[in-house]
Amino acid sequence: MTRFLAIVTVAATAAVAIAHPVAKIRVSPGSAPCAAAAGGRWVWVADYGLPQLLKVDPRTNKVRSVSTIGSGSCGLAYGAGSMWIEDTSSSTVSRVSVRTGKRLAAVAVGSTPYDATFAFGSAWTSAHLGGEVDRIDPARNKVVARVKVNGPSGLVAAFGSVWAAGFDSVVRIDPATNKVVATLAGISGGWTAASADAVWITTADSKLVRIDPATNRVAATIALPALAGDPDVIGGKVWVPIIAKNDAVVVDPATNAIVQTVETGKGPFVVTAIHGQAWIPSWKGSDIWRIAP
Repeated sequence: MTRFLAIVTVAATAAVAIAHPVAKIRVSPGSAPCAAAAGGRWVWVADYGLPQLLKVDPRTNKVRSVSTIGSGSCGLAYGAGSMWIEDTSSSTVSRVSVRTGKRLAAVAVGSTPYDATFAFGSAWTSAHLGGEVDRIDPARNKVVARVKVNGPSGLVAAFGSVWAAGFDSVVRIDPATNKVVATLAGISGGWTAASADAVWITTADSKLVRIDPATNRVAATIALPALAGDPDVIGGKVWVPIIAKNDAVVVDPATNAIVQTVETGKGPFVVTAIHGQAWIPSWKGSDIWRIAP
């Protein structure tokens, strides 16, 4: 009996630990929802297939309104009362008020922006084909600094710096000087995240690289099952979307190993941590998955 109860207890504990979707929010077919971010009372989702930004009510899991932005949009971030969205095809960054949902500005940036973040009082974007990371002053809605980086994709602000993953290296940018202060060569970077003590980079050869910001060195490399998208950290673990497999793998920083695989919608490209949950739009589908870890 004791053994039986122990088995039941372990099984129950394991069941609680399994990640599960708490909502699947339907969107227009062909809209290709790409990335989500919180801003104000809402969660905002950038559509890659249509020039629009969705405002989602997280209390009801309903799309409340749609804002017109640039084309080919994905990465977005909240700051200065606005959402900042990179419009890949338009080579602009759209600024949308979280109060009114209206587009306040379309800031011209370098060619083909791939990601956006807001940190150190500024919006930042990676101009992939332009070969630069652009810094935008929200007071002027204008690029005020251009930092040369070879083919930047993902951006993350962490440990007092902006980190950019480029074609052949990862660079660390000092926001006080807008200068590159460290370069980790030989990493074909894709997308970025940060945990309490590390920067995480997905690579073009299906790996997840852990960088120690104290030394600016690679601390670990984890093999992934296939090409990965943009990760995030949820509950202390790194969630990495695997685009072709319609799932996300969960990496435990304590062991630098994959500890779980979580089903998602079609073609997950970006994972975003919002209030302790994973928001994962189906880039190749027509819904947004909200998953509790």
